[in-house]
Amino acid sequence: MIISVINTTQLKKEEVQKKLRAINRQLAEDFKRYWHRDIELRLEGWTGKTPDPKKPINMRGDAVLYLWDQVDVDDAIGYHDLTGVGVPFGFVFTELAAELGEDWSVTLSHEVLEMAMDPEANLLAEGPHPDPKEDGRTVFHWYELCDAVQGSKYEIDGVEVANFLLPLYFTEGDEHRNHNDFLGTGLGSFQVGPGGYAGFLDPETGEHDTWIRPRDNKATHRLVVKQQHKGVMRADRHKGRERDAAIVDKNTVHCEAVIFELDDTVALPERLHTAQQLARTVLGDGWELQRSPGDPNEYDALYRGSTAIGFAQAWQLAHELAEDDAVVYAEPSLSFPVAGEFEQAHDGPARALRASSRGSSSHKAGTEIPAWGLELCRVPKAWQRIEAEHKRPGAGVRVGHPDSGYRPHDEMDATRVMTQIDFDFLGGDSETISNKGNHGLATASVIMSGTGGVDDRIKGPALHAEIVPLRVTKPGWIRPAPVLIGGGMRRLRDAIDHAVKVHCKVISMSLGGLPSRSVKKAIRRATDSGVIVLAAAGNQVRTVVWPARYDDVIAVAGCDIDRAPWSGSSHGGSVDITAPAESVWRACYNKKGKPDEARSDGTSYAVALTAGVAAMWLAYHGADVLAAKYGREGVHELFASLLKATANKNHNLPAGEFGAGIVDAEALMKMPLPKRRPAARKASAVPDADTPQRAVRALGLDRRIGVRAANLSDGLAHELLSADLLDGLTAPSATRGKKKKKAGARTRARGVSPQLRAVIDR
Repeated sequence: MIISVINTTQLKKEEVQKKLRAINRQLAEDFKRYWHRDIELRLEGWTGKTPDPKKPINMRGDAVLYLWDQVDVDDAIGYHDLTGVGVPFGFVFTELAAELGEDWSVTLSHEVLEMAMDPEANLLAEGPHPDPKEDGRTVFHWYELCDAVQGSKYEIDGVEVANFLLPLYFTEGDEHRNHNDFLGTGLGSFQVGPGGYAGFLDPETGEHDTWIRPRDNKATHRLVVKQQHKGVMRADRHKGRERDAAIVDKNTVHCEAVIFELDDTVALPERLHTAQQLARTVLGDGWELQRSPGDPNEYDALYRGSTAIGFAQAWQLAHELAEDDAVVYAEPSLSFPVAGEFEQAHDGPARALRASSRGSSSHKAGTEIPAWGLELCRVPKAWQRIEAEHKRPGAGVRVGHPDSGYRPHDEMDATRVMTQIDFDFLGGDSETISNKGNHGLATASVIMSGTGGVDDRIKGPALHAEIVPLRVTKPGWIRPAPVLIGGGMRRLRDAIDHAVKVHCKVISMSLGGLPSRSVKKAIRRATDSGVIVLAAAGNQVRTVVWPARYDDVIAVAGCDIDRAPWSGSSHGGSVDITAPAESVWRACYNKKGKPDEARSDGTSYAVALTAGVAAMWLAYHGADVLAAKYGREGVHELFASLLKATANKNHNLPAGEFGAGIVDAEALMKMPLPKRRPAARKASAVPDADTPQRAVRALGLDRRIGVRAANLSDGLAHELLSADLLDGLTAPSATRGKKKKKAGARTRARGVSPQLRAVIDR
């Protein structure tokens, strides 16, 4: 096999030839001895200063590798399409090699070795999942010879070249003394060395994924840098170029948009022009402007550049926008991966009962019965009351469900999953069904499953409600399911507005994330339209997250079967109510990819159950009747007040930390409606009592950072809240117990905007 090398850079020909000779020696003397393939590099014609698409070089090889200076993906791909369309290809970017801190000869050697074994990037090897936590379940590894050991290299004739894997690495056996790579680092089969990573096809999800060793900063940096230049990497040819960009470093935050609102004193005809001018002059190139669908004064500047914008730079741009007199506020919409939810053990009903009888289950006694959570909240008693009046629980009520999408399941009544009006705010289309929609399926089943399956082992309170899947987030690369949103709060805002548009009367958010004034305004629009809005308090972080923290949202924390706190639940004064969150039964898919039922933990399920109760209550009294009697804007407040008034006080929850008590559906249905409508709320869409400064004080951030909340503008307080909460979202284990007091120091150390830094250091 001959691989043509086409040089489009300003590198001297002598330097290129020297490094090609060294790599040809590697191919002939090192690689061939183990892989038994004849591979040769041949330098083709010289392009000069700039590649000329009109005069493509005639290449004579079986494949082609391009040496390219700057990472200009579109130009690179376009040039290849003219030069060698249909021919296996690769790119070595000297700029990218420098950013990764390695000589471009190592990158070239890496590409050559992997192209030699799998020129079309379509070979897979069956083997165990590289993450030890996955218990060796089968996945299909990419046939890449250098990825797992790319943290190591060696020299030939003074030229650095890449280490590579040997054949038995891709088998269940090992070479003698784990000699599975050329340098003999002791790497076991299908394992990953320092600085390396493993790419694979996961048969459970049908998606390609990537794994790195925990806390391997070098490998994480490499993946983040490569992800910024997606489209020409071999990984993209494994996955397909249409794959969404993904963040692989759990501590990395990317800006996907900047949202800003213009003062309504700007005349309507001039508003768009003013917004465009602001985006152009303050943000610069690489941004696409569009109007927010729910607010004519609000605009989204979508980032389309190739180099990622991090937390500090994103907030700097937002603060600069907010300095203009025409701008009411500006905030970045940030995307970040977050920890997921896990079952304590996969256990179908039969296995759960056997484990309980042996006393060996990791779940508490009593939770082997799927309906235990409903019983704890007295939902079956509420059903009896509703049905006695010839009504059906949840009938006629539509629930909006922003989550990770949806997967069909036997336990779900497909006729009540409203896929004809759903929407995918990640993909920008109306298809929310996804193999990665497991979390959305699980939480949906806790809201309204039943009456659809053969056995109906899983039942949600709202047995006859409809649900509208709204995909706003997806699993990160590190963990499998979203607990807290990683898809940008802008998408959550749009999902809330969509739910109102399609006549949802309940919105259930088993997710959370950073504060967002834009989301907060969308929530107020929803509650003013007669929608009951609920959100999870949060998991494994030190505080209640947004949007649950907002006054217009019912925040739901979690308990266990003993009516005690679930250990992972967020708690505090912002919580309104509590519901089961530990060992909750939900619909799922097992490790063999088959529909199943099992237990899991999370406030995701606590809020889902409570949302189902809200749908029951609306159906029982009639949503239209309630809106006529109390005003549409009074329905949410009425439900929230009655939910708290009827809460079960017989519990073991700390006072003031878990709201009014545990949901009691029967007592709620029995509670007579008041004669008068609730007191009118403030007319402002953003109440003065619910400000970022108030949250800074409530969380004690002002004391921990040493900054007076009164000295912070809305924007700076918002940034400070985001920086502090991200420490909890991306590193939850560091926020508990004795380490909690260090949160201020971490926030101080986190990269923040120069504007906030000036206030902190003052």
